[in-house]
Amino acid sequence: MQNVPYGYEMKDGKLVVKLEEAKVVKLTYTLSGFGLNEQDITHLLDQHVPKETNEGYNLDDHLHDIYLSAYKLKLFNAIGEVEEAFESVHASLPVEQQIEFRKKTDEIMNAIQKIVK
Repeated sequence: MQNVPYGYEMKDGKLVVKLEEAKVVKLTYTLSGFGLNEQDITHLLDQHVPKETNEGYNLDDHLHDIYLSAYKLKLFNAIGEVEEAFESVHASLPVEQQIEFRKKTDEIMNAIQKIVK
């Protein structure tokens, strides 16, 4: 038995595209273009796409949920980066400025969290 890449099947000695799996491959590249990393893409695919597609599965029916989850994940990643930046600045400030800075950044993060929910 030959190793056949995901998205293909062997028929009459030739590689033939498996339509639904090929769509998953294209989706993977699209999600990568959104800036998601391999771990994030794997999480989304595990969450929304069966390991082996079959006649009863249509990726197009799930794209809305996948893209919505992708944007939400990207937003949460961005929020994490902002929090890390705030912490870095906070640590570099003189002690007397840290309390006021923390108060202001907490207000910003609370406002962002309300928008996300």
